Amino acid sequence: MYSVIKKSLSHIVATSVFLILISVYFAPSIFQKKTIQQADMQKAAGMATDVEEYYKKEGGISAWSGMMFSGMPSYQTRFYNNFPNYLNYLEKPIKAIDYTGASMILTALICFYILMCIMDIKHWLAIAGAIAFSFASYNFIIIAVGHITKMYVIAFMPLTIGGIKLLFRKNWLWGIVVFTLGICLSVVNGHIQITYYLFLFCIFLFVGLVVDKFRKKEYLFSVKASGMIVLAIVFAILPSMGSLYINYEASQESTRGQSNLITVKDKEENRRQSPGLDIDYAFSWSYGRSELLTLLIPRAYGGSSIETLDKNSQFYKTYKALGGKLGTTVKAPTYWGNQPFTAGPVYFGAIVCFLFVLGMCVIENPIKWWIASASLFFIFLSLGKNFMLLNEFLFYHLPMYSKFRTPAMALVIPGMTFPLIGFWGLSQILNEKADSKQIKKSLIKSFSVIGGICLLIWIMPTVFLGFNSPTDEQFLSKYPQLIDALIADRCSLASNDALRSFVFILLTSILIFFFLQSKNKKAGLAIVSIGILVLITIDMWGIDRHYLNYKSFASQKLAESYKKTASDEFILRDTSLSYRVLNISRDTFNETNTSFFHKSIGGYHAAKLKRYQELIDHRIINEINTIYSVFQTATSFDELQNVFKNTPTLNMLNAKYIIYHPDKEPLINLQANGNAWFVSKFVFVDNANQEMKALNNINPQQTAIINKDFTKSIKIKNIVPDSTSFIQLVEYKPNYLKYISSTTFDQLAIFSEIYYKNGWKSFIDQKPVEHFRADWTLRAMCLPAGRHIVEFRFEPDKYNLFAQISSIASLIILLGFVGILIFQLGKSFRFAMIKK
Repeated sequence: MYSVIKKSLSHIVATSVFLILISVYFAPSIFQKKTIQQADMQKAAGMATDVEEYYKKEGGISAWSGMMFSGMPSYQTRFYNNFPNYLNYLEKPIKAIDYTGASMILTALICFYILMCIMDIKHWLAIAGAIAFSFASYNFIIIAVGHITKMYVIAFMPLTIGGIKLLFRKNWLWGIVVFTLGICLSVVNGHIQITYYLFLFCIFLFVGLVVDKFRKKEYLFSVKASGMIVLAIVFAILPSMGSLYINYEASQESTRGQSNLITVKDKEENRRQSPGLDIDYAFSWSYGRSELLTLLIPRAYGGSSIETLDKNSQFYKTYKALGGKLGTTVKAPTYWGNQPFTAGPVYFGAIVCFLFVLGMCVIENPIKWWIASASLFFIFLSLGKNFMLLNEFLFYHLPMYSKFRTPAMALVIPGMTFPLIGFWGLSQILNEKADSKQIKKSLIKSFSVIGGICLLIWIMPTVFLGFNSPTDEQFLSKYPQLIDALIADRCSLASNDALRSFVFILLTSILIFFFLQSKNKKAGLAIVSIGILVLITIDMWGIDRHYLNYKSFASQKLAESYKKTASDEFILRDTSLSYRVLNISRDTFNETNTSFFHKSIGGYHAAKLKRYQELIDHRIINEINTIYSVFQTATSFDELQNVFKNTPTLNMLNAKYIIYHPDKEPLINLQANGNAWFVSKFVFVDNANQEMKALNNINPQQTAIINKDFTKSIKIKNIVPDSTSFIQLVEYKPNYLKYISSTTFDQLAIFSEIYYKNGWKSFIDQKPVEHFRADWTLRAMCLPAGRHIVEFRFEPDKYNLFAQISSIASLIILLGFVGILIFQLGKSFRFAMIKK
């Protein structure tokens, strides 16, 4: 009984330490109810306001939103689900604390602590390891910008690894439970790219463990463990069938899927067409080779693209001398790597990097080589275009890999394995499971290598690093004097952080050396464990505060950041059921301010529909430029209206209003086609390239371009012009549109709505009918003569089926987990009473 209480007490202490840490760090959100001003979360608030309003006012649930990109599925923007996932109840107690902040770090702390306990790491050392993993800079940087799902999936990764370890220790019950929950919670939280990386790492670990068992001739055990893992994976993905289907669908229909067009660039470069994203786009955020120094020295590459510098910096002094008005600090583009921009460096921690090398020296278990190999593999992945020898091959051949962008994200796996190896090795030293002489040699080698790198960068940074950015002249062309000042500051940041890292490594080495020399090993163990815990907390906390601090919090709710402009007020007076707005006063395709109030031609999303993106690239951008060019010189209303005769794509998308200045009345496009219209003729084309090209030569108000794939859908041989015919939108909801039509002859109707085959159903007088795609991305339908009611309903049957399966499976798994937990607790209590 005493041992049970003692173990429980140690876990309570660990949880208390974690709660204290997050309470201090996230005090504004926990105690003052402030909100981190996360850019991505702010944008998310404006992505699907029609879906939210529909739910709040009518209780309706829509999986389609009309607010961005002329309409798109709302699964990955804002979606209220009819089918609850009961596994969310496991997370609710933690997520209720501070969903978009502290809860993520608390989840990571608990999960890595569980992994440390499974690895038999002693109490205080396990807490230190959890802090090292959870307080890595990347975690706080993605919280600061609002990558919520990504951080939750990172936080749950250690559970999956812990489950595999338990299974290969023949702890079948808890191995299955922990492994299944790890995968379940990873997939449920919905960042497939991180889960994909975790899956690849698990392959490395699994193969390593199987090889080890084969070496020991435990063949039957390996087969049994493999079967258990496969079974667990099947059970684990069932509660996420709905979200997995969404991602599969997105991989086919969104920009994650293969392009419909064979571009001139592909032909000229004789380049293989990507099965997913364009390789140049996918590899934009590739970590630099020498930029990997940031894992050890945080600002070796300058920190972030808008780093805060104090009044002692050269940039501050020079800018002030040039007459700049400044406060106590200044923002400067100190980052000089080749990523387009970055919110901060990936810093594992000086102590963690040192312990990783030391761990590799002292751990005798061969599994370390598999973990180290996996770490190296993911570091290579993170280099993206900077290591094309491997990454180009994987991009075109590794299943699903071409669906993801931002290769630098792959560093999340070494971000877990470095502290894993580091604290595993440290535990071997402190538990005296390694030879003392060997430890001392390893300690000297590790200190010489890792500490030596820091010393070299501290003493002579310019010998090893350049500090020049290719964008300096672009951003600072007006003040060339600032470039030299910026380079001096970059050099200073790298040098100072190198010294800082060296000090932490030196102090850690002293603590370990103290333990090796101490006679009272029990006291030495406690001192070293707590000492390293304190040092790691100071190290990681200090860097994290650069990128997420109390200034990041504000009382303003995310939706309150959207303020109506004079243009918005003018447009909102229009009581028409549906029309669209083009905002050229902002970055049209990288903002959600417009879609917060209106149905927008633009928007912001990493996985918009690929046909719409192709329409943007090949048509809409050109038409926006046309508007710009004429707008600069136009002197009359008629001139402005004439320009819209040359914007057929915007017209067919019903772009009724154009915002050119937020404080002025918008332009009204009288050429907009409206919600629906009848065409006088249609033209068939053979392929996607011809389809896009044909849009250059038609007036979509009169002619429809139809791909030959829809030949059988056309029931009209010849269209008879009918001046008395009309079609009118009479009811609009995000997932429902109702029209009244009247024609003397059969007609071909075109609707200014996005064609999407996975869910939209069409009806005439409540009877199902076929609709098809026209003009690249719009809906079309053959309407019989007479007066009719035409309806479109978004009913994604496949998704609904998979979501139901998910809901039922999640309930079964939750009940099974609770049952096992109650059974095991009862078993432990009975055993303790019998022993007593």
